Amino acid sequence: MKKITLTLTIAFLVSFNIFSQPFTTQSQWETYFKSKIQDLNPIEGIWSFTSTMKIYNGYNQLVYTKNYPQVEIVAIYKVSNKYKSISIGQNAVNSPEISFQNTATSGVYLMENYYKNTYSTAKSTAILTGIGLLEFTYEKPEVQVKYEGGSQYVDGTRIIYEHQWIKISPQAQDYSKSQPASGTGFGISSNGIIVTNYHVIDGAKTIKVRGVNSDFSKTYKAKVLISDKNNDLALIQIDDYGFTSLGTIPFTIKTGLVGVGENIFVLGYPLRATMGDEIKLTNGIVSSKTGFQGDITSYQISAPVQPGNSGGPLFDNQGNLIGIINAKHTGAENASYGVKSSYLSGLIELLPSPPKLQTVNSLTGKTLTQQVELVKKFVYIIETE
Repeated sequence: MKKITLTLTIAFLVSFNIFSQPFTTQSQWETYFKSKIQDLNPIEGIWSFTSTMKIYNGYNQLVYTKNYPQVEIVAIYKVSNKYKSISIGQNAVNSPEISFQNTATSGVYLMENYYKNTYSTAKSTAILTGIGLLEFTYEKPEVQVKYEGGSQYVDGTRIIYEHQWIKISPQAQDYSKSQPASGTGFGISSNGIIVTNYHVIDGAKTIKVRGVNSDFSKTYKAKVLISDKNNDLALIQIDDYGFTSLGTIPFTIKTGLVGVGENIFVLGYPLRATMGDEIKLTNGIVSSKTGFQGDITSYQISAPVQPGNSGGPLFDNQGNLIGIINAKHTGAENASYGVKSSYLSGLIELLPSPPKLQTVNSLTGKTLTQQVELVKKFVYIIETE
């Protein structure tokens, strides 16, 4: 048995309209989240949380500790650009308002705890592990401590809360059962021709492209133009009345063989359910001119890839396309594979009307950061059902 895994993803995320009236019972929330599971940010769902309160005196000495196990059940749901928490089955009118906001780092959120009666806010960083454990620590604002302490307040008193939230619903199996396949693709012609893997679109009844011109709120329907099962390649084209153009492709396709040790980088959308929709960059070197078990159609590279990277572009350090990511070795560290771009060129030539490919590379001579900034708007999420 080959120890190789095609990089198919099992999850994807899309944005959705937010309802104005939250639900009141846990069963209502569970039904809602499961019906929208394909759209959820990993932080959204029903949580049970435990907190520990620590009180320090003016000399920063710990004078009191109390643990509150499974304090309450809350729902976290999206409101505008934040994720608001609300108690389930309790009157939360006078309770703090805890909300979370995305950061540039997957699994890291900005937490804010707003106290209505003193108009004060505690802020902290919240860390989400996988999809089921959320942890953060914050200090209650001094004005709130004084307000709650009243006449018994002692100058210098500080109150620290340590929170650990466990997700109740949706559960891991709910995500795996409901997620359609997702991969990566990239444009090679302004008229909407996109490259991806054959295994990404194999058997798909519908193909949608997300991220055209960096707009992830809109999807475009696509059709298969031609495919090559043996080399795991496919050319699809956007077939949607709302589509205009992909724009000018900034890179060229290099058909010559790349040497071992060449610096390379990969762009794609791996593990979107937990890593989000922001494009992900990994880099490394060409480890071998042949792929799994000496496959001459592929390169072996050291750049890590994950489910969802399938169909993503593989570039050399000058921004030339040298391959298409399609597999990883499950029995080795940082052993990934990409189909050589010469096989893509052969497939393009088989089209009834081959597109005119870019001959000027706008990425050459630029830093990696600059290259990614230029090319990322031409790398797309491919969703299939």
